[in-house]
Amino acid sequence: MWLDPRDADKTLQVLIVGADSALEEELRSALARIPDRKGAVHYADTYREAIEAARRRQPHLIVIDIDREASEIAVLSKDLQALVPEAAIAGAFTPDHLEHGQGEGTTIIELLRAQVRDFLRRPLSATELRGVIDRLFARQTAAAAAAQGRVAAFLSNKGGVGKSTLAVNVATALALKHPDEVLLVDTSLQIGSCAMLLDIKPTTSIIDAVRERERLDKTLLRHLTIRHGSGLRLLAAPTDALEGSEVDDEAVARIVNMARRSFEYVIVDTFPMLDSVLMTILDISDLNFIVVQGTAPSVAGVARLLPVLEGLGVPQSRQRLVLNSNYKPFLGNLQPIDIANRLQRTIDYVVPYEGRVLASMNTGSPHILHSRRWERFGRAVNGIVDDLNMWAVDMSARETVTPAKPVVERRLKVAGQGEAS
Repeated sequence: MWLDPRDADKTLQVLIVGADSALEEELRSALARIPDRKGAVHYADTYREAIEAARRRQPHLIVIDIDREASEIAVLSKDLQALVPEAAIAGAFTPDHLEHGQGEGTTIIELLRAQVRDFLRRPLSATELRGVIDRLFARQTAAAAAAQGRVAAFLSNKGGVGKSTLAVNVATALALKHPDEVLLVDTSLQIGSCAMLLDIKPTTSIIDAVRERERLDKTLLRHLTIRHGSGLRLLAAPTDALEGSEVDDEAVARIVNMARRSFEYVIVDTFPMLDSVLMTILDISDLNFIVVQGTAPSVAGVARLLPVLEGLGVPQSRQRLVLNSNYKPFLGNLQPIDIANRLQRTIDYVVPYEGRVLASMNTGSPHILHSRRWERFGRAVNGIVDDLNMWAVDMSARETVTPAKPVVERRLKVAGQGEAS
């Protein structure tokens, strides 16, 4: 789960491991002085806590305090790397703690062999932290980037705008092009409708993934999904609304991050409420489709939602506005240009009214399976799908930043001195 340079606007998840809690405050302070990096910092002071935090939080960067024998740190580093293979690991040191009876070179070489890729001198400075972050994440290879699936979330500020219907139809259309490589995750935990819209009676759900989070891997995740005839995989919402309380932001982060390593595309249907689960999804997702209905209350709600999203670190580059006309046109109906002017934003997609879409909701057969490309609804949905395909190809094809040269020599010298339909 490397934080790709093109995803610099996402929150950098940092895990600090060490006995000195002051390191956490040092890192928070240094990270706050890096203007274009938003970070969430987590702290663990024991081996067990570090392993648990890494499993639950799936950090991008792990900073280990070099405050004990290099052999102990090496074991911890290797175990953390095995648990979160895409995480970058750096060591924080003070000169008097670096040696522990060994030569500086011997210590650093042992740590490098244990996947500690860079070093930070304490007390931490923003300049040095920025350099380390840039170097660590510049080392991502094209193969690692290609191994990551893309996450797209569908959200709205209110129910009834057709968000889940769109999510299901887009996911189904994607699956027709990429069988068994598209996962639809229903995180509308209390009133999830994706299974019903697909005429699936789920035998497993997201609750099973939460309860098995300690051993969740690619194989188990696929086993917990249900296959639709279109080739789409579904991780259903809980059948019992009360069970939804078991799903928290940490569990969702774990599941979605595992999903993006297991599937080419992950489509997430969300609950229309801005809670910790939705904020986690917003942070993880590559694209967020904001569904708005052409009615004044819906438009007014989205007008309030858009600045909130930007305040949460979701820039316009990761937002797509979808105007969904899930009702018959009427006299006085708001037009796309009216809505665009009110929101001061371009409407990226306009999905026209189609009565057969409503019928398909009752039969549990997504209308996209029966729609022709030239039909208005089919053109709109396939337009989203084509754009997702082109966007994913473009992201994978972008030139990877040239890895920075090792900085071991310099470090050796100074060692003595981050919704419902």
